[in-house]
Amino acid sequence: MKLSNLITTIDSQIPIVAIDVLSPEEATIIQWLTTEVMDKLNSPVYFWNLGVSGLEQCLIADDGGLVFKSVETYKKPHNIDPLIYVFEYINNFGGNGVFILGDVHPFVGKNSLQLSWEILTRVKNLYHRLKPTEKRIVFLGQNIQLHESLLRLIPCCEVPLPSIEQIQDHLESYLLYLQESASEQEVTFTISLTTEDKETLARAA
Repeated sequence: MKLSNLITTIDSQIPIVAIDVLSPEEATIIQWLTTEVMDKLNSPVYFWNLGVSGLEQCLIADDGGLVFKSVETYKKPHNIDPLIYVFEYINNFGGNGVFILGDVHPFVGKNSLQLSWEILTRVKNLYHRLKPTEKRIVFLGQNIQLHESLLRLIPCCEVPLPSIEQIQDHLESYLLYLQESASEQEVTFTISLTTEDKETLARAA
């Protein structure tokens, strides 16, 4: 599945999808997904992973940046597995929403040492229970390889690496920003990169 088809897939009867993305790009994808879901599906977006103490709502600030706001109703008891609890919370959630769950795939992954049959079963149960609702789950992580029993249920899309041209465009934009910033502050700023140097940088990136 292509990333461009993700919103259409989420809006269909497929309640769980996966996005395979390199770690440095995760924030960019969360920001993009939040904007797309809010604009096209009119749905709130939430984020969770094991490193976050609770569930957070994803919001877009006035300057276009990504903002996380704690969800006050999410209160995990101390004696419950956090992953099991977030699944239960989503299952019992009373509204619509897209829940981005980061780095869950090792617990439902093919040949993973962390594979949990309990988690795997809960994911399959949740898949069928969420179908008639307006709640959706997005697994987000790097090198996602789902267990065989989930492959036909959960479509996965891979975020491609940027092209040389895209990196060069970004580099040119950044250099222009540095020039303008230096000019505003009356600071001398010289770019000594040749076209060949810029291409070498882009290829290295």
